[in-house]
Amino acid sequence: MECQIWFCDPSILDLWRWDCCMEPEASVVVPIHNEARILRENIEYLSNYLEERLPRHEIILCENGSSDDSKNIAMLLAEERENVRYLELPEANLSEALKAGFNYARSEKLVYFPVDLSVDAEFIHQSVRLLDVFDAVIGSKRLARDLDRRPPARRIASRAYHGMVRGLYDTEFTDTTCVKAFRRSKILELMDRVPTASGIFETELLVEASSAGLDIVEIPVIVEEQRPSRTMLGRRIQTKLEDLLSARLNRVSTYVGLPLIIVGVIILMFLTAWKIQGNSMAGFSMPYTFLLSMLLVVSGFQILTFGLLSNLIMQIRAQISQVKRDSE
Repeated sequence: MECQIWFCDPSILDLWRWDCCMEPEASVVVPIHNEARILRENIEYLSNYLEERLPRHEIILCENGSSDDSKNIAMLLAEERENVRYLELPEANLSEALKAGFNYARSEKLVYFPVDLSVDAEFIHQSVRLLDVFDAVIGSKRLARDLDRRPPARRIASRAYHGMVRGLYDTEFTDTTCVKAFRRSKILELMDRVPTASGIFETELLVEASSAGLDIVEIPVIVEEQRPSRTMLGRRIQTKLEDLLSARLNRVSTYVGLPLIIVGVIILMFLTAWKIQGNSMAGFSMPYTFLLSMLLVVSGFQILTFGLLSNLIMQIRAQISQVKRDSE
């Protein structure tokens, strides 16, 4: 089944009639890691907002490995507010927090939203309505020039990353690292296919959703940095680049190995034609040039083979994981 990716202006949503009696409830999953300074204020704001816009909803606080007072604050919020639920994971892992939160949710409509409120909460209301039509909704800060209002360095890094994503995964997504919403019945099985140790879990999950034929829509969202990032930009770039290239070794090997083979074969053909015509090889050494061309061809084949083997190993691991899940 071919995936359909749509681009939607949220202004047209005003034309839709929303009947809250049909299925207005949504589960908003908010991962938390060392957020004590902003946690209470931001969750109270989010809770009050949702009580006005979505009468039936739940906020799931997924605390994962915090070393500050985030755990106690989150537990108190869950006790104080009926619409807030609490979930605790022992280690810091955003991917595991999302997966646990989605499995813990009671609604068919799941929304991933950041605790720093760097995106307007209106995305939640828009995405819940769009999930009546689509299987997944992606908030994109790259659908228009003025949407990403973060510092220049982060904007440049994001543009470069998503350029690589489109090239390596052959996808039309403009943004894979912002807010998202899914239909629970469509996404839970796909989440099991993506390793949570990956630093590009969100990207790989959307690629899996696309490959599975889910109907996906991207809508523009404004992103404003509410606080300095707690992880150095250089370290984040290194981690994402390593995981991105590792996840697509087969394609990277094609991009590198195939040109080497082509260049080597061209040099060999040139040397052969030159020798047949009896021309002198003044200016360069025939044996060394022949050796160089053969080295290029052999290296290219080795790189291609390595990529194909890595892809085969990943497929075998995925099948083993699927068999284990089926047996449980």
